[in-house]
Amino acid sequence: MAQSANEFARRFTTFREQVQSAGVIEVTAHNRTIGAFLSAREHQHCLDMKKREREVIKTPDMDDDTMALIMSAEYSKAAE
Repeated sequence: MAQSANEFARRFTTFREQVQSAGVIEVTAHNRTIGAFLSAREHQHCLDMKKREREVIKTPDMDDDTMALIMSAEYSKAAE
């Protein structure tokens, strides 16, 4: 769901209720995304994902499938 910044500011209380079911409301200005309004659940999900980005996994603790993917990766090629 996308809303213009002006509309979002005027009808904030309405969007505060809608974001609970939508999860995310995209806010735009001049047809460009300038931000997003997240539900508390989505915000927590983002925080959890950011925390996991910084987790260290030691190779002895890594599962075989993940290790195989890493070992077979071709680092000089761009991701397809």
